[in-house]
Amino acid sequence: MTDAPAPERREFRPSWPAFHRRMLVRLVWFAPLLVLTLLIATWPSLGAGVVALGSAMLLGGIGMLVYFARTRVVVEAGELRIRGPLRTRRWPVHAIGTLVMLPLPGTRDATLYGVSPALERMFALSAQTWEQETLTELVEAIGAPVVRAPAGLAAVDIKERFPGTIGWTTTHPWALVLLVVGGTVLATLVVSVVVAAVMIATGQVPLPTPAG
Repeated sequence: MTDAPAPERREFRPSWPAFHRRMLVRLVWFAPLLVLTLLIATWPSLGAGVVALGSAMLLGGIGMLVYFARTRVVVEAGELRIRGPLRTRRWPVHAIGTLVMLPLPGTRDATLYGVSPALERMFALSAQTWEQETLTELVEAIGAPVVRAPAGLAAVDIKERFPGTIGWTTTHPWALVLLVVGGTVLATLVVSVVVAAVMIATGQVPLPTPAG
């Protein structure tokens, strides 16, 4: 009598080259908007704007470093584990109702959504950080029913035809942009105030004295 073979363990990771490639495309239009917003928010102190921009880039870089260092998906012994930067989520493979490979509006590459039998979103793995080949291999490893949506669908059509996939940020893209820009402006103002306070406290910027 022989021992049964141990269940195969499959591990998948996001792709830094894929993210870097797609981020460069987005920076073509987003970077000028961000720089202009920072300059307007910190005018006339351009130095504070440079400090704020550098701080934002540093924090963003640290966030991406943590994300790519920690994030992984494991399929083993009938269980799906998705470890993110802050937590790990687990589901039995049989609890996944449908896997949906869905290109979001304006994109060609598909994001992978896990949808429960109750048509609720369980997880999403973005095409911005995952290679299509890796997502395809993950779908095969999970073994749940898969639906491949066509590209070019509007957000309204996606919500109607594929419930349990996209959320508010996809159906309201301009509101998301406004939130990002508004948050950037607010963070820049906070950094500017802190920088000004430090410069005043260290005597680099003298306070005006009353005449007389």
